[in-house]
Amino acid sequence: MRAAPDPGRPRVELAFTFAPGLRTVRGTEQVVFTPDRPVRELVFRLTPNSAGQVARGNRLRVDSATVTPGTGRYTFSRAAAAASTQGGLLHLPLGRTVRAGTRLTADLAFTVTVGGAYYERVGSSRGFAWLGSAQPLLAWQRGYGWHTEDLISINAGESATSEAMDTTLTVTAPAADVVVMSGDPRTPRREGANRVWQARVPAARDVSVAVGPFHVSDTVVDGVALRVGSYTTASRNTLVPIFARAIRELSARFGRYPFASLSIARVPGNQGGGIEYPASIQMQSESVTDAVHETAHQWFYAMVGDSQALHPWLDEAFAEYAERLVDDRPEPASWLSYRGDVDRSIESYGTDSYDYFNVTYAKGAAALEAARAAAGRSAWDRAMRCYVAANAWQIAVPADFARAMAAFPGAIAILRRAGALR
Repeated sequence: MRAAPDPGRPRVELAFTFAPGLRTVRGTEQVVFTPDRPVRELVFRLTPNSAGQVARGNRLRVDSATVTPGTGRYTFSRAAAAASTQGGLLHLPLGRTVRAGTRLTADLAFTVTVGGAYYERVGSSRGFAWLGSAQPLLAWQRGYGWHTEDLISINAGESATSEAMDTTLTVTAPAADVVVMSGDPRTPRREGANRVWQARVPAARDVSVAVGPFHVSDTVVDGVALRVGSYTTASRNTLVPIFARAIRELSARFGRYPFASLSIARVPGNQGGGIEYPASIQMQSESVTDAVHETAHQWFYAMVGDSQALHPWLDEAFAEYAERLVDDRPEPASWLSYRGDVDRSIESYGTDSYDYFNVTYAKGAAALEAARAAAGRSAWDRAMRCYVAANAWQIAVPADFARAMAAFPGAIAILRRAGALR
């Protein structure tokens, strides 16, 4: 049986308001958070202030921040953010040590500046704009504490760790535009020159939003509400069956799809594949492999979480592995001899995205495939479904995967040789 989300998880009320032209977004956020250990502050991650994003015209400015109980003050730390920004981490001091189990409420207001067409988590092109990880993101992990790792500059990479949070998302955008976002949006209501879209995701580590004159298709795939929005009708029509197939085939392998819905935003450009979010995906291609890879992240990252800073292979290698299984296109075994351990922090790669993708994705997937062959495919697949069910809505570490696969010593040995397990 699949584990349920933590009943004590944070509750988030998040709102974005897009100005005409879609290049400025005002945001508000309320986070109700009950820590499981004593704390003296709250820490939020400011992803758009990474050097790479700021170089492309993106940034996040915190306009106000309070926490109750608290001091009424807030500070920033650099955490490798661009020098022209407030910083990479927002700190809200409490003024004293607060006991575990104390309910804390943070209220934030912020402004996102949206840059140009280069494909990143935040960007715009041809009348479309998209936001991913654009809000201050609570950097807490139950049983661990605050994650204060530096922001990173690898394109489309991240070093965030966040709990699955009960999230309500409200987006206000010009009435002529369509919003494609995390969750299953209700019918928008008209407010003057704007329309307001709202959705709830009961367990979301993060969210994404895309706005523009999308051509939208709404279908239901095995009980999952699939919304595909694209900048052209041709690419929309191409993507609908691709994502329907991905949902069906991955559900058969790893257990039922984790959310009530999946929203796809195919934005203009051809610079990237996709970027995953809980119940939503940003795309810049119609590639089958890209679609399957990003859909696999709904199981590995969105549901079974991990520290993207410390153990990125636990979602990226698994998504690459899933992609290769569905396509029946194994990762070449030669990747197993590639230099470097699979279980490495993303910070250890610096700005070397080539090495990051080769080790974390390719070598990691090759190690999982070799382990599966050694264990026996049917037995391994059953154990994989058990791993997913046992670690749903939690933040897994490599030791959790090792325990799930302990019945296969030959497979464990392969993963240790690849540096995926210690």
